[in-house]
Amino acid sequence: MLSDTTLCGVVKFLHGAKKHNLNGIVGLRIGEKTYIAKNTDELYRLFRLYSNGQLGSIGTEFDYIESSPAYFLPGQRDYFLALTDYLGKTPNFVEELKDINYTKLGFVRYELVSNQRLYRSKNDLLLEILAEEKEHPERLKKEIEVIKKFSFENYFHTVKKIVDVASKNDIEIGPGRGSVVGSLLAYRLGITKINPVEFGLLFERFLNEGRRDYPDIDIDVEDQQRGRLLELLRKEFGYVYNISAFSNIPEKHLKEFGKLSQYLSDIPVQRTTHAAGVIISTQEINAPRVPKTNTLEWDMKDLESLGYIKFDILGLKTLSVLKELMKEVFPQYSSNEMYKSVKNLEMTDEGKKVFKYIFTGFSDNVFQLDSYIGKGVLRDIKPSTLNELALTISLNRPGPLKAGIVREIKQMKSKNKSKYDIDILSETFGIPIYQEQVMKIAMDLVGLTSSQADELRKAIAKKDISGIKETYKLLEKRLGEEYGNDGTEIARTILALGEYAFNKSHAVAYAHITFLMAYFKTNFPKLFYDVYLKYDTSVLQTAVYNLQSLGYTVLPPSVPIVPDSKANSEKKENIYTLPLYIVPGISYEKSLQILNYQFKNFEDFVESSGLSLSTIEALLKIGSFDNIFDSRRKAIQKLRTLRDGINPEVKKIGSKLFGKVIPKDETKTEAEWERTQMEYEVIGVSLTPPTTVKNLLAPYSLAYSLDLNFGIHIGVKAGFGTDGKSVFKSNMPDGEYTLIYPYTYEIGKKKVDYILEEEPLKSEVSKSQNKENYERILFSGKSIPNARPIKNYFTTKFREE
Repeated sequence: MLSDTTLCGVVKFLHGAKKHNLNGIVGLRIGEKTYIAKNTDELYRLFRLYSNGQLGSIGTEFDYIESSPAYFLPGQRDYFLALTDYLGKTPNFVEELKDINYTKLGFVRYELVSNQRLYRSKNDLLLEILAEEKEHPERLKKEIEVIKKFSFENYFHTVKKIVDVASKNDIEIGPGRGSVVGSLLAYRLGITKINPVEFGLLFERFLNEGRRDYPDIDIDVEDQQRGRLLELLRKEFGYVYNISAFSNIPEKHLKEFGKLSQYLSDIPVQRTTHAAGVIISTQEINAPRVPKTNTLEWDMKDLESLGYIKFDILGLKTLSVLKELMKEVFPQYSSNEMYKSVKNLEMTDEGKKVFKYIFTGFSDNVFQLDSYIGKGVLRDIKPSTLNELALTISLNRPGPLKAGIVREIKQMKSKNKSKYDIDILSETFGIPIYQEQVMKIAMDLVGLTSSQADELRKAIAKKDISGIKETYKLLEKRLGEEYGNDGTEIARTILALGEYAFNKSHAVAYAHITFLMAYFKTNFPKLFYDVYLKYDTSVLQTAVYNLQSLGYTVLPPSVPIVPDSKANSEKKENIYTLPLYIVPGISYEKSLQILNYQFKNFEDFVESSGLSLSTIEALLKIGSFDNIFDSRRKAIQKLRTLRDGINPEVKKIGSKLFGKVIPKDETKTEAEWERTQMEYEVIGVSLTPPTTVKNLLAPYSLAYSLDLNFGIHIGVKAGFGTDGKSVFKSNMPDGEYTLIYPYTYEIGKKKVDYILEEEPLKSEVSKSQNKENYERILFSGKSIPNARPIKNYFTTKFREE
């Protein structure tokens, strides 16, 4: 018998009982009493009372047993003590268990099965879509036949309804995620936004004759609107449930328990909520919820074991940012139209500029490619088309790098060659990269069915072909017959694909997001970071350095106090003023209120802005009032005087009338390095250089943005380094240094050499503005003066004079 204060363990308990040929009985413990469900109907009734927090009547509806439960079985005492120790609980021991007369309960048996009901379209929507298809009717017919064969229509209807509800309520949905992007039907239904035929995507990777379980259609949604979408879906379908997830004891703590750790590793110790998964139904389901919430107490594994179907709705910050950027720059287009226009955009001058910038590694805050590895892969592959961008995304993982595939493709591309001359592999320079390529080779060249091809793909992904040896031998034989030694080599290469094979459908869909984000960053950098910082201020430092690398002077947020302003109100193209909402205590909405108000003077701002004095002091510290105050320290003193209610003018009048002497304000004007410190304390990045320095090498912001080991002349003061424009933390003593980014210092202004293994391409050379040969590229006994490399695999050294 299960005696628990929650119902989260019911499914696992019943499965465990069945596994050991035991009759499991479910009970809910309240105090010293355990209330028992004697059949399926009673169990469902117990679920409802528990879920709704209506346990007051449980005593009149259910039989109970009054007995303390056992917390562990014989031989498990040490495990129990270890668990209570980890949880910080006092172990509760029951010295003697009461005998329970189970015969009085009668025969207890439960039939737990899914009663989830998906949305059903009134008409045969799939056949209506087929009747309208003009371009690819045969493909669409084939897809619909497979879907109807397995009765998956309602699943597709439900997903379409989710997307339709989002669209109707201006909630951004991504272009597609995962293998569903290979489905023409999903595209025609509006579930995805990428035409799979245009990109040679494979429906069989998503769904084929051999599949018996439901397909998996994940939906990306703008993260700011995910909660609202779920509420709208509850109104549309009736029931939308979050799913519980359980975490176990962390590995670092398990080690403390020695031999006991293996047993303790599977015990759940904390309940959380699944980040994306929900259960959708048009009728209430028979499963317990966390009381008075919409979260089911069972995890996904338990729910799936009973036949429930999960829908993954994932919140994606990038979509929140991208939606706003698209509306600002292209208000005439819907997001669907924007994704369709990407292939045209990439051919424009602005599109070509995108590739020119990102293949240098200029990809901070660009979706999927803003990591150190991503920048390196970009520099190796140098994508110049959307298809090559998808390939770059596919290679941006440790597996392809470890296997040497990135370098191999780099070499093939630079020589304009393919490793193996097979049409199916032409898009990846003759090297199999995509799972779909493996399936196409298996189906088109070897003659396997889609089911066999998918089984081959799965086996390779798991690195275990023991169950498909005959299929692989057939693959090896046919490829050998067709392509000789190359065919045999391809078969062996396919066998090793488990390390790095990627889903092309997913890569192509995400390449559209990546391109659009890079498009806006490259062509509209000021707008890009205005919007990005609205949703994520943690990237402020990165935003500052990236903008500086583009030649912008970054200024602190400004406030509209025009009459006293000493600033030039003329807008300058090379100036970026940080938005007010990067300051702690100022929301985006509050920043709009402030910018739309005309303040007469500083006193009026203090009185009318609605900001706390600590927030106003933060604005003073970062320089937002430098246009009306010569000293930030004196401005802060004035703010504190206003806070204390002391009017300086009244004090002056009093001194004249009564002869009182007013103490002279001896507050000193702060030094530049103090301003640097103030800014860092408030927003985590400094805009004011702490000292002056002439940098004759690379800009710090460029080294940061590209993650390359450039030489930089810097000055250090009070724990901050600067190249004269960018500012960063440094633990070096005050003085002038040459820095090899990020952490190698030499005292004084040194010259640097960049040592390469091979001659760089013209696109891999960046010329220095300084012509005194402080930096040069060396390779094969040759040199390029006044230049630095924009590529991977080079060594930077201080030059020996």
